[in-house]
Amino acid sequence: MMLLKVLQSVLLVCVTAGEDFDWTKNEKTSFYYATFPTGFSWGAGSSAYQTEGAWNVDGKGASIWDAFAHKAGKIFLNGTGDASCEGYYKFKDDVNLMKDMKLNHYRFSISWPRLLPTGLKSERINEKGIKYYDDLINLLLDNKITPVVTLYHWDLPQVLQEKYGGWQNVSMVTYFNDFANLCFERFGNRVKYWITFNNPWSVAVEGYETGEHAPGLKLRGAGAYRAAHHIIKAHAKVWHTYDTQWRSKQKGLVGISLTADWGEPVDITNQRDIEAAERYIQFYLGWFATPIFNGDYPQVMKDYIGRKSGQQGLGASRLPVFSPQEKTYIKGTCDFLGLGHFTTRYVTLKNYPSGAGDSYFTDRDLVELVDPHWPDPGSEWLYSVPWGFRRLLNFVKTQYGNPMIYVTENGVSEKVLCTDLCDDWRMQYFREYINELLKAVKDGVNVKGYTAWSLLDNFEWDEGYSERFGLYYVDFRNKNKPRYPKASVQFYKRIISSNGFPNQREVESWKRKSVETCSTSNQLLAADPLIGHMEMVTEIVVPTVCTLCILIIPDGNLTELEVRMVDPQEDGPDYDGFEDEAFPPLPPPHSPGQGGGDDGDHLDGENGEVSQLVDVPAAKRKGVKRPQPKLDSQRLTSDRGLPALRTLFDDVHFKGKGCEAEDLRLLIQRMENWAHRLFPKMQFEDFLDRVEKLGNKKEVQTCLKRIRLDMPLTHEDFTGEEEPPPEPHVFGDLDPFNATAFPADLIHSTPAPPAQPPPSTSPVSSLTEEQHRRMELNRQRALERKLARQQQRTDPSDSQTLDSSSTSSSMPVDDLTSVSSANNLDSSKAQDEQEDLDLEQREQLDELQEKRDAEPSAEAAQSERDEEEEEERRASEERSGQERSEDGDESN
Repeated sequence: MMLLKVLQSVLLVCVTAGEDFDWTKNEKTSFYYATFPTGFSWGAGSSAYQTEGAWNVDGKGASIWDAFAHKAGKIFLNGTGDASCEGYYKFKDDVNLMKDMKLNHYRFSISWPRLLPTGLKSERINEKGIKYYDDLINLLLDNKITPVVTLYHWDLPQVLQEKYGGWQNVSMVTYFNDFANLCFERFGNRVKYWITFNNPWSVAVEGYETGEHAPGLKLRGAGAYRAAHHIIKAHAKVWHTYDTQWRSKQKGLVGISLTADWGEPVDITNQRDIEAAERYIQFYLGWFATPIFNGDYPQVMKDYIGRKSGQQGLGASRLPVFSPQEKTYIKGTCDFLGLGHFTTRYVTLKNYPSGAGDSYFTDRDLVELVDPHWPDPGSEWLYSVPWGFRRLLNFVKTQYGNPMIYVTENGVSEKVLCTDLCDDWRMQYFREYINELLKAVKDGVNVKGYTAWSLLDNFEWDEGYSERFGLYYVDFRNKNKPRYPKASVQFYKRIISSNGFPNQREVESWKRKSVETCSTSNQLLAADPLIGHMEMVTEIVVPTVCTLCILIIPDGNLTELEVRMVDPQEDGPDYDGFEDEAFPPLPPPHSPGQGGGDDGDHLDGENGEVSQLVDVPAAKRKGVKRPQPKLDSQRLTSDRGLPALRTLFDDVHFKGKGCEAEDLRLLIQRMENWAHRLFPKMQFEDFLDRVEKLGNKKEVQTCLKRIRLDMPLTHEDFTGEEEPPPEPHVFGDLDPFNATAFPADLIHSTPAPPAQPPPSTSPVSSLTEEQHRRMELNRQRALERKLARQQQRTDPSDSQTLDSSSTSSSMPVDDLTSVSSANNLDSSKAQDEQEDLDLEQREQLDELQEKRDAEPSAEAAQSERDEEEEEERRASEERSGQERSEDGDESN
């Protein structure tokens, strides 16, 4: 009986551990100089599809990423992992790089289709694939580097996707267990650290909800939950297989790697913000961690998804249900927790009505925000927010009973094709994030190792090769894929050799010494014959490095490329002399929700706009494209936002008064991309209105007017059509958790009153009626003024024409038709005149109308200026005519 009470007490502590986390904690701590515990492990990471290449050699079968990347338009610039870093052939060189860095461990993944081409152990085992991983593991051990092996890093065999529907089918649990058992059998005598899945959040959400990753399915509202349900079951089965069959012989550990951003309440004194932030983390990290540690999904997920499912008229929750036996089977299946982390978001409440549609993102009832002062090294989703790392680690400690943690991914990218190997921003990122990790260890968090992401620049999923996380630069233009060390290699190497940050003087010298060493690498890279003849320096490197400088350095100082840790309250000095830091910093004074208001939705200010903090549309995480920030007008017009926007026009060459067609298409493509990222809910034409007000650059305004008048676009034009859901498969092993077959008693919460009729699904026209009307009025307005000017040129003394033109420019839009009738022009003549309309005049006329729309109070003044200019021009023509007449008389 006593033992039972003790077990109940322990269980109660585990279940309620999350209540111990202090959301209001706001310590101020300086940079912490100390070292990690003895035995702390330092490493770097990679994955099979991102680095190996050799996608169809030596008997390897196709993966879902092979199939996905080979479809045009799925990957940036249609890149693929067919060759990537050629790691399949160059693994010996890469191990030498690790040895030089003195890494303690190397995290890599085993390609399922390289070992089992059809995905099934019963059909064929590829011994050449077995030999490749045997050789890699042996070489690592020979160099005293511990292999940490991931079994599934997103490359499901394509055959299993085609025959069974991939992770939508519960049969994947058995097939994955067979594959894992083969790995334990062949490699387990040397591998002691196994990771079942890498970032299953991305597999589920981006593979089966948004379709941005392989296999590219858009099964909104249920697909992600079903895939995650089967992944959790598969993880538990593999853990039990190892525990019962291999643990006693091999003495290894089995864990899972979960990636999560930290979510901080916008206002830490507002309970609704706190609840939204915790909901953000539970839907992200807790979705997988809570079942594995506690046996079931987080209660907040069951409540929210269950309630919304009821409101939508479903008979059961879209979130599948574990049976009591499954809960017991899954609970505790984690010897260590792998934790990936990259950035932080502010979070506040936002209620989404049930009519918004089924979606993982709307189920959460929250919105993500970013602080514009956070350093942004160039990638649109990854802001440097070190204090969030410590907060996340402490949350895991209190929520899950302080498990053993290995940081399996942490790093920063540059979102440019940049060959400057002196990556100051990455050194700064590592310095701050690893120091926050050290503080978390001081807090008592049970962290045993750190893995930098990544060892090499590699294939970054749907971003292709446009985003680089590597410590080593890989020249993908060279067929030999040479590696060049960046400055961060030496910086990270010094952290490893010191096992932390021993003292201020030594640490401050690391960065300087690391930058000195990268000059040699820059020279070697510049000497590459395949780069030297490509005019890379003038056409790519200089513009991209300058753009990166503008994005990184808020004050516009380009003398040194360095990311600075800026306090949200001020434009602080360089961090090397700035040791005091808020943990975590509060939002800026006028951030939404600041002040402890009780309003549920803190997004809307007095004018319905977001202040200071800026919205981040849901989707996109690491590996994963991360959320792309929606920047508000304050950021766009800031020192960082405006120069970044102007770079859109750098490579567009303007001819005369207008734009060449090819350059115009290039510009529109870029503008569409920015419109989607900055204003995803805004019509494209409205976006152009905002952009035009940013500066006075003549070419920018000229081209924008050309786009607005001749080539109107809307948001729907570039979001793409959603793919229809695939035909349902008939599986031999039916999934009892299919959303269409849930028994009524499995719903997680009481359904709401009867759902409202679903919104109309009729297709939306790419152009609204208002836009069609505006287009027509633009053309009519230009024609009116053109005809008025032509009449005035024919008879300069006729003031009535000028008055008519002036009246037309100041008359309301609704009266334009009557003005047109007063001109008594037949339709055929109007058609001819419209075709001959000069582009410069159309631009000038449209500019006058836009200025009148934006500044009605200035209309009268503008009309007066127009009249004065017209009078001046007429007077000049009269003087010229008189002079020509006098010259003719003299010659006679």
